[in-house]
Amino acid sequence: MNILIVNPFAGADQQTAVWAAAEETVDFRGDPAGAARCTLSFAATELKAFLARTLDGAGIAFAAAPRPCDFLIELRVLEPAGKASAFTLEPRAGGVRITGDGRTGTLFGAYELLRLQGWRWFAPGPEGELAPPPATRLAVPPQPVRGEPSFSLGRGFDFGCVSMESAELCLWMARNRLNVSGCRPATGPLCEKLGMSPALGGHIFEEILHPDRMLPSGRSLWEEHPDWFGLPANGRREKATAQQTQFCACRPELMDFLGDELLAYLNGKWRMAERIYLWGFDTWGSTCRCPDCQRLGNSSDQMLQIASQLRARIDRAAATGRLGHRPRLVLCAYEGTATLDGPQQPVPQNLVDAGDCITFYPINRCYAHDFAANGCSWNRPYRTSLVSWTGQQPGLPVTIGEYYNVSKFEDLPLLFTARIAADLPAYHRLGARGMTYMHLPMVNWAMRTLTQLLYAQVAWDVQTDVPSFLAEYFDRWYGPHATRLRQAYELLEEGWLACAQWRAWCAKSILSQLLQWDGRRPEQPLPGNDHLAPGGGLVAAGRHAAGLMDQALALVEQAQADERARQAQASRGTAGGTAVNPAQQRAQELQGARYEKRLGEDRRLLIYGRDVMAIMTEMADYHDALYRRDAPAAAAGWQRLEQLADQLDRYCLPINFEEPGAGLVSRDALTRSQLRDCLRRCRQAGAGSGETGT
Repeated sequence: MNILIVNPFAGADQQTAVWAAAEETVDFRGDPAGAARCTLSFAATELKAFLARTLDGAGIAFAAAPRPCDFLIELRVLEPAGKASAFTLEPRAGGVRITGDGRTGTLFGAYELLRLQGWRWFAPGPEGELAPPPATRLAVPPQPVRGEPSFSLGRGFDFGCVSMESAELCLWMARNRLNVSGCRPATGPLCEKLGMSPALGGHIFEEILHPDRMLPSGRSLWEEHPDWFGLPANGRREKATAQQTQFCACRPELMDFLGDELLAYLNGKWRMAERIYLWGFDTWGSTCRCPDCQRLGNSSDQMLQIASQLRARIDRAAATGRLGHRPRLVLCAYEGTATLDGPQQPVPQNLVDAGDCITFYPINRCYAHDFAANGCSWNRPYRTSLVSWTGQQPGLPVTIGEYYNVSKFEDLPLLFTARIAADLPAYHRLGARGMTYMHLPMVNWAMRTLTQLLYAQVAWDVQTDVPSFLAEYFDRWYGPHATRLRQAYELLEEGWLACAQWRAWCAKSILSQLLQWDGRRPEQPLPGNDHLAPGGGLVAAGRHAAGLMDQALALVEQAQADERARQAQASRGTAGGTAVNPAQQRAQELQGARYEKRLGEDRRLLIYGRDVMAIMTEMADYHDALYRRDAPAAAAGWQRLEQLADQLDRYCLPINFEEPGAGLVSRDALTRSQLRDCLRRCRQAGAGSGETGT
């Protein structure tokens, strides 16, 4: 079969592959035609590469205009300067036309055509590519297919650390129709080619308004402008606690200072960013109590007034040529900045007109229950707060920021299959139009592969047939081991349903309570919370959860044994070979060891998850034994704790990130459990020495 891919730019016959790799030289903001040519050319090369592996012996060529062929694929874009994600696939006589609303949509349409052939991209890199069986013809939809995202404001991840970037991950995101990326130096041009919206920022004001920051006058910021810092409830500004209260929203000279700082960022290291996250100090509740700020309304009103003043300065700079673009400001509705509840006053009109938006972060939500569940005491207040934002008229568009891999959960084998399936449609019904989460694991996804895939799919289409999606995932990812692994996933998800009650940031989580404990004999029992009963009920729940993970681990290990036997049978009489370079080594590993590698990665992460649940549970049991003055139980419990600590201290969780700044670290599993210091305090209090910790 001769396939012709029409890339609608003069010279496409010879130059398509060149343009597809030209992202480092394209001015994506200043040259929209060049940007569209780069993205559509890349779409054309992706089609060629994957279709060549779909159809045996197919001849595939590029052209700027149609000409006679066996099958014609036409690429079009309605708005070359835009990044709209929607697309249309139109069957035509002898071929198909792919039309993107923006250049991003054309690329997504190309991937949709490949999906119709059976291609899937479950994980980054060649390891995550799933090819269809060889075919003799291409699948074409019988009727036009319209693809458009449910969450049109954007779908992506919060990349919290500078070193979080990967070219293979960026490609995986595009192939799964995600379109908001962290703006990083090595992958920024690639993300632009893929039609993504680069984002930067976060809690930036801690650095900009550090009390010890030196000013040109030779004096510190605190020495020169103590009134810029928020007035605490006690009425006394003090340098040591200056960033424990939000800065004042009613100081024009402060807004001028912040505006100049922001413009310097936007013209410098943030010049490629289209979305700027502007989050206040992480104060957990304290906002400026000066009379002027109090007259503005609640904490969200204060935040919106600050954003409005900064927006006005950005717009003036753009109008006068001091700034070449107007980025979207992304504010946060979040407990840490006291902005979870919507404003009491109308949203400033300049924010509405600019298309600025809010990300709503329910940091301590419950994952044992759906977000919209009426009976959950943890989720009910968040739902009320979300509606207070989405119900604003006029208001700001709302993105939901989830916490599937935030630092308290980081690198645990948590599964949110039931929650994603129910919550994302609920968020959409409640008025949210964007999705993000903290923080995408960069490597060693293991069973979390399903989390990333399902998140991407349902964010694109909240009407997804989730049972069919799951059936395909297990069948294609695990092949002959699908049934066992599905059972293992279900056990694991059940075991960690109460992950928030065990480990969330809030003071009532078990981890937070243990981190506050000095290791001595407590005067009060560990309180537990309304989802985990204190005392013996808490310990029983933890041991039950760890037992579920042991059952899951047994299933994975059974699948591994079956896979080893299967490989031994398949390899009889075949010759080996030595790889001569890393690429060949990777190809050889993929040739026969896909299931082996997936199951091994699942096993390793599952062991860590079981160990973390076990050590939290035994620490709670030891605390309870000390409280009850039960010395034999405390001694036995401490022995179990030391054994678990030794076990966790024997292996590392592969990658973590330094913050702020660039850098990677590799921490042992005990440290990553966050309980090493708690164990140390217990030892200092006499644990294991025959003392009772009094």
